[in-house]
Amino acid sequence: MAKKQRCYIYTRVSTELQIDGYSLEAQKERLRSEAKHRKMQVCGEYSDEGKSGKNIAGRPEFKKMLNDIKSGKDDIDYVLVFKLSRFGRNAADTLNSLQFMEDYGVNLLCVEDGIDSAGAAGKLIISVLASVAEIERSNISEQTMAGRQQKARDGLWNGGFAPYGYKLVAVEGQKSKMLVINEDEAKLIKLIYEKYLSGMGVNAVAKWLNDNGYRKTVRQNGTVPLISDHFVKGVRWKNCLWT
Repeated sequence: MAKKQRCYIYTRVSTELQIDGYSLEAQKERLRSEAKHRKMQVCGEYSDEGKSGKNIAGRPEFKKMLNDIKSGKDDIDYVLVFKLSRFGRNAADTLNSLQFMEDYGVNLLCVEDGIDSAGAAGKLIISVLASVAEIERSNISEQTMAGRQQKARDGLWNGGFAPYGYKLVAVEGQKSKMLVINEDEAKLIKLIYEKYLSGMGVNAVAKWLNDNGYRKTVRQNGTVPLISDHFVKGVRWKNCLWT
C-alpha cells in the first residue's frame, strides 16, 4: 500500500486581505479540506497574521516551518498554501524558499491556483506568478503612497495623533479629518521658536519655559505637562507654525 502523504499548511494575511475576506481561518478551512480530499495527513499548521509577503524576515511562522522542514521531524511531502501570493510576494524569496523545500524533498501545492511544484510545468508557472505577485505588491504600495500623498494635498490627515499645535476637525463627506491650527497650543509653539531663534539651545528653551511657568497641554499620547528638551526638539523639527 502506498505511503500516505504528509503535509504542512501555511497561511498568511495582511490587514487588507483580512478585510477582503481571505481570513486566516478561511484559508485554514480550505487547506484542511484539500488535504482531506487528497488523503494527506496534516502534520503542522503555521500562520503569520498581519505580515507582509515582501520577504521572509518578518514572518516568524514561515521561518519556523522552513526550519522544521530542514530538521525532517515530520517527514512531510508537501506544503499547502491557499494561493502562491500567501507563500510570498517577492520573486527571489519565493523561488529561494521553494528551492530550499525541494532540497529536502518537499513540494509546494497552491490550492486556489491549482499549482503543484512536483511537475516541471508547476515550477515554470510558479516562477511566472512569483514575478507577477511581486509587481502586484509594488503596485499596491505605490497606490497606497499615492493615496496618502493626495490626501495630504487635499489637506486631510493620514492618521495618528495631531502634532502639537494642531487639532483634527471632521470634514463633511470625508472619513479622514483635517488638520487646523489649535490657537491655544500655537502660542507655546511660537514662543519655542522665538527663544530657539534668539540663540537658545533646546535644553535652555525647555528650562526657560518651565522656570517661567509654561506648561504644555496634556494629550492622549502624553501625561506630563512639564516641557522636556525632547518635546522642544520635536517642535523644532516637526512644526512650522512660526513661519
